[in-house]
Amino acid sequence: MLSLSILASTALAQRGSIKGVILDSISKAPIERATIAIFNQKDTSLIAYTLSQKDGSFKLSALPIDISNSVTISIMGYTTFRKALKLKPNVSTDLGPLTLIARSLREVVIKGERTPISVKKDTIEFDAEVFKTRPNAVVEDLLRLLPGVQVNYDGSILVNGKKVNRLLIDGKRFFGNDPKVATKNLDADMLDKIQVYDDREDDPDHKLSDKDVGKVINLKMKNKIKKSTLGKLYGGIGTRGRYEVGGILSNFRDTLQVSLIGLSNNLNSTGFSQDELYTMGGFNRSQSGQYYDGTFGGQNWGGGIQSITSGGLNVNNDYGERLRMNLTYFYTGTNTVNTSKNQSQQTTDQTVLNSQYQGSNNNISRKQAIGGTIEWKPDSNMRILYTPNFSFQTSPSTYIYAGSTSNIQGPITSSFTNQSGDDNSNNFGHNFMFYHKLGHKGKSITLNQSISLNNTGNSSYSLQKIVSYVSSIQTQLLDRLDDQGSVNNTFGLSANYYHPITKKIIAELNTNSRYLLITGKEFVFDKNQTTGLYTLFNDSLGKNLVRHWFVQNIKPVLTYKFKDDISIKVGLDFETQNVTNYFNIDTVRNINKKYFLLFPSVELNVKSFSASYTEAYDVPGIDNMLPITRVYNALYKVTGNADLMPSRTHDFRLNYYKYNNDKQLNISFWTWVTLLQNAIISKTTIDAVGAHTTNFVNRNSSIRENFGGNIDKQFKARQKWQMGLSNSFGGSLYKAAFFLNADEGTQYDYRFNTTQNINFNYNKVLSINTNYQFTIQSTRYKEVNYATVNTLTHTVGSDISVRWPVHFVFEAKYNYNYRPQVGQGFQRSSNIVNLAVTLLMLKKDKGQLKLSVYDLFDQNISVYRYAGQNSITTSEQQILKRYFTATYQYKFSSYKSK
Repeated sequence: MLSLSILASTALAQRGSIKGVILDSISKAPIERATIAIFNQKDTSLIAYTLSQKDGSFKLSALPIDISNSVTISIMGYTTFRKALKLKPNVSTDLGPLTLIARSLREVVIKGERTPISVKKDTIEFDAEVFKTRPNAVVEDLLRLLPGVQVNYDGSILVNGKKVNRLLIDGKRFFGNDPKVATKNLDADMLDKIQVYDDREDDPDHKLSDKDVGKVINLKMKNKIKKSTLGKLYGGIGTRGRYEVGGILSNFRDTLQVSLIGLSNNLNSTGFSQDELYTMGGFNRSQSGQYYDGTFGGQNWGGGIQSITSGGLNVNNDYGERLRMNLTYFYTGTNTVNTSKNQSQQTTDQTVLNSQYQGSNNNISRKQAIGGTIEWKPDSNMRILYTPNFSFQTSPSTYIYAGSTSNIQGPITSSFTNQSGDDNSNNFGHNFMFYHKLGHKGKSITLNQSISLNNTGNSSYSLQKIVSYVSSIQTQLLDRLDDQGSVNNTFGLSANYYHPITKKIIAELNTNSRYLLITGKEFVFDKNQTTGLYTLFNDSLGKNLVRHWFVQNIKPVLTYKFKDDISIKVGLDFETQNVTNYFNIDTVRNINKKYFLLFPSVELNVKSFSASYTEAYDVPGIDNMLPITRVYNALYKVTGNADLMPSRTHDFRLNYYKYNNDKQLNISFWTWVTLLQNAIISKTTIDAVGAHTTNFVNRNSSIRENFGGNIDKQFKARQKWQMGLSNSFGGSLYKAAFFLNADEGTQYDYRFNTTQNINFNYNKVLSINTNYQFTIQSTRYKEVNYATVNTLTHTVGSDISVRWPVHFVFEAKYNYNYRPQVGQGFQRSSNIVNLAVTLLMLKKDKGQLKLSVYDLFDQNISVYRYAGQNSITTSEQQILKRYFTATYQYKFSSYKSK
């Protein structure tokens, strides 16, 4: 890297620079955000570019002097300025004041005129032809070249430091709402323009401030995409029995799109990246969230090795510009095998308990999901959107665990559990939205009606053996059948009336009505050892809970705008809640509560800074209120509390966002603080032999705080050399009261992490990304003499990609993880190395053969350490480790002009 820097410095020392000021030809006023582009006159390739500042000035340096250059200056509404350049080494050429002539409405615009960047009101438009990419490049490669655009390691996209919410094609929802899933397989040479603008689809009245609004990327395609067929097939085999196979086929005919997708693998992966799912299939146009609720697999948060078989159909059609309809069906089957081990140590006023267990589980899931969207825009003032979705899932599983507990005197208990069960869930939901703009004065009305119906059930058989080595605990053999079921249904209706009274004063009226039906049933039967049947009803563990919950809100809001970027918004929320709890137990009374509440709210926006305050009321869960003692075994019992009071939350939010377009510098910071009055916490008693008794109480008060920020700097004024620097930080604080036997204190959980990233790209041939992350978690106690527990994690990572020689891609990725506080019996550090070489073949590199190794040193681990209530727990999960694979992939495409 040092030699590379010396060579770069030497080359830059022999280059020239230009500067100047852009003015209106008549008023002599400076022109801001005009595009200044330097081209190679020989092949018209873009060399460098920038935008003029508020005073009309601009400067470009490190320009080549050994070729014929030309400068082009353009902005919407003005004629384009062009001039050949004769640059001298180490000399800054001053072009002086440059005047642009306003273009008349009837003036003919020269076609074929290429402008790298143009600004049209609130839309920034990039010319895709100007930003040269390598052959066979995809959209993601092109986005990385654009100024202000940042493609993160996880595939998410930021524009000027703001999250991109949606990616469209020619203004249509071809890829769904999440841009992370839209950039891997679409070829960059299919694009004509790339537009970036604020995402105001759900905020047509501009109620949100600019810094709170995400971005939309709209890809304007060349004509050949209008009728096309895109697809890919792949298959691979590897060591340790690893395999993957799959394919995607999408057919486009004007406004109609039909997509098929299928895959099978045992690599803990969908087999398609999120980008590929959406790029090729458009699978989230239905807005029903198949990927994010795990329908399509690949969400294996609990560790283990997962085998996946999935398939789906997606049909999208736009009937002109006013009506569009979408339908999606998915089937997903997963089989997850996992082993784990756990060690914990807890200190009480009576003893020190040491527990450990290890076990294995096998979870199978079979899910079908159907979703759709109907959107109708009769005219420019009205929008109607209807989004229904269904899902059906069955999940059989088996668990086998063995564990033991001891104290300073010796062993206390050992246990063995063998459980098998079958979960099932049926869900339906829909949302109906009606928006209508009233007249030409900005008035509008929005109506929303929603339904969510969720029905779940579980039937499980469990055999649990507890062997006791002390006299105070009896040895038990529990053989049970447990049938559970729950319903969680919500019906909602809301309305918003928006009325600008003057240019500075805006009035709103919000109403929201909700009815919630929540039920929880459980019937437990012990095995009759004589008959061998599960016929002995255990009434101490049964429950039959029903909650009817009505909530009504009426909230007037008044906004006053001091300036366009300075405003204050105040509101008063009148809320009524009527909650009826039925416990269906003869000895327990039913509980009916009515609440009449008043919540103030305020929001202040001052340029780049905003602050807000809101309140809410949360009732306790009905299960925690069940006023009986449920004895699960000799070591664990729980008692509910019917006198639990609701918690009142106070939310404070601060947000700062600033982006300097000239310097491509983004600075942001945010924090969210929640204060809970009458917080609901668990009160735990642990005796000398580890028997737990838990109930629930209210305590004032608890605090949750989350915060984060980042500073990003990009260097993208050159086509060949590009670099990005990113520094981010984040953390949280949680303060809450706790009980442990006779001790009552306050527990503070702190978390802080900071990440530094550097990325470098040379001429689309060499790409280097490096990062370092430091995380500290700390648990501290007050009012009690408990030890502080700190957990540190260091992560260093780097990945390199070399696209040389032609038709070859070499990739290497390295991660080093170090957890110094992890105890004996667990691995503290790991070196994870992934290597791959890809051979591109056939016409336009449509075929590729990839040889790769995952986790070369076989050191991948999944270890966690956490603390609470004077205990420390370390756990380790099974995880996918070293394997070698060979994969062949073939892409096919067919384009026809419209």
